[in-house]
Amino acid sequence: MYIFRLFYLLVISLISVSLTSNGYASKANDKVLFQELFKSWTKTFNQKKYPEVCDLFSKSIVADYQGSQRKNYSKLCFGFKKIFKEKNMVYHNNFKIHKIYHSNNLAAVRITWYLDIYKNGAHVSTIQEEGLDILQKQSNNQWQIVNFIAYPVSQQG
Repeated sequence: MYIFRLFYLLVISLISVSLTSNGYASKANDKVLFQELFKSWTKTFNQKKYPEVCDLFSKSIVADYQGSQRKNYSKLCFGFKKIFKEKNMVYHNNFKIHKIYHSNNLAAVRITWYLDIYKNGAHVSTIQEEGLDILQKQSNNQWQIVNFIAYPVSQQG
């Protein structure tokens, strides 16, 4: 009886450790996956690659940015096209992921964006934006943003 209890406790302990380890591995994998996804998009944006910059967004996206009208895919991509044509302006994005919530084919990413704006080579401003991006895994196994909400953070001097 004692050996059976000891064996039972050992098996339960191993299962618990295995499940916990898998949970940590899954969270670590999520972080790497979404870090690379946003890193790739940021590089595409910073290099002014149009229409590639639109690839991260679903054709059915709903984009809400505080102070602006709601945008769909066409309006969002047109905005990229417009700013990329500005010859004397440079827009440089960077980001920081705070939290990833991932379940099956859906993920939510809490993210901060930092947009540096340059005009004729001189730094004009930095805009910090807080956001929540909702991504869905598509049938081709690519993740796309289907919805996002973002707002600017006022810069305190």
